[in-house]
Amino acid sequence: MPLKLMLAGMNEADARSLRQAVADIAHDAGYLRDWTQLEAACKQARPDLVAIDIDQRPGQVIALVKRTRAMSPGVAFLAVSAEPPNAALVRELTEAGMSDLVLLSEGPGDLRRALRAASSRERAPTLDGEVIAMLGAKGGVGTTLVAANLAGELAARQADRKVILVDLHVFLGDVATVLDVAPRPSVLWFLQRGAVADPRTWSEAPPTHAAGFRVLGLDGDVATVDPVSAEQVVFLCAKLRDRYHTVILDLGSDINEVTLAACSVAQQRVLVLTDEHAARSGAIRRRDALRALDLGPAPTRVILNRAQDWGPAAQERLEKAVGMPALGAVTNAWQDMQLAMERGQVLRQCAPKSPAARDLGRIADTLGGVAADDDRQKRTFFSFFR
Repeated sequence: MPLKLMLAGMNEADARSLRQAVADIAHDAGYLRDWTQLEAACKQARPDLVAIDIDQRPGQVIALVKRTRAMSPGVAFLAVSAEPPNAALVRELTEAGMSDLVLLSEGPGDLRRALRAASSRERAPTLDGEVIAMLGAKGGVGTTLVAANLAGELAARQADRKVILVDLHVFLGDVATVLDVAPRPSVLWFLQRGAVADPRTWSEAPPTHAAGFRVLGLDGDVATVDPVSAEQVVFLCAKLRDRYHTVILDLGSDINEVTLAACSVAQQRVLVLTDEHAARSGAIRRRDALRALDLGPAPTRVILNRAQDWGPAAQERLEKAVGMPALGAVTNAWQDMQLAMERGQVLRQCAPKSPAARDLGRIADTLGGVAADDDRQKRTFFSFFR
């Protein structure tokens, strides 16, 4: 399918020449002479690609592209220049997420080359996987450990099952540290520059844990990065669903734009809590926040972590207390969990006979057997904030 191309910033003569050169391989998404209106134009026209002139004010153009990509992460950008820019500017363009450079000195055919390269990056079979969003009822309930162990269990169910664990507890997440995995590329790289990554990068760049699943963690001083938008989270989840059968999101315990966006596009939502009053109260508050999103018939379910006693009666009491069905409970086996953390492993690796490993296996079987709701793919989250 031809890509939708918008031209921006160049004079009308250059725009006309470029448009004519690619008329047979690209749909026209418009010409924007005033490039300062780029953000609004992308929201309205929804192009696949924007070719924007950088010669006049490259610094301002780069800043505008960064801001536009945060709100429209599915749009890719091509830099257009009369002559090759210097090395420093090329680095800035790359860091801003420009996927290619079109040189007017090479003639209009250079845009054809760039479009063909962009089109080839888009061609790849998709898996239509499932997103499982895991949210803690409060800090310290073990959401990360439960999410990591479920990733290991699900990856072990089928040899060819592609599972990825994603740390979306953006400022405090420690998935990579817990699993002793180098977080390069990080989840922030994919959130902010994923639109320029080809399908192979999405599939093969995230590091693989020894338990058989891939990991997107956090790297470096996240306080210096640009804020993450809901649109970027939705785009990330959609791209990961194309490449993985199961995407597990560790959301931490905060209720914010990132976590609500993730829950809005997830096929399954799970709240992790412990058997204490503060955790149950936190679960109820988060339940009410998620219900406000009107996510459809699939309920948010809970996992009781560090359970001392679990059976039909305990399950009934918990479900009555929090107003949500229970997915299961994980036996309190803190020594086994601590050993796994020290080794950067999951329980099925270092303590496969642990009662907690048994419990996590049962929960994984239940999660893996739930069919995705096709209607969920058509739902949108953005109206909640607008």
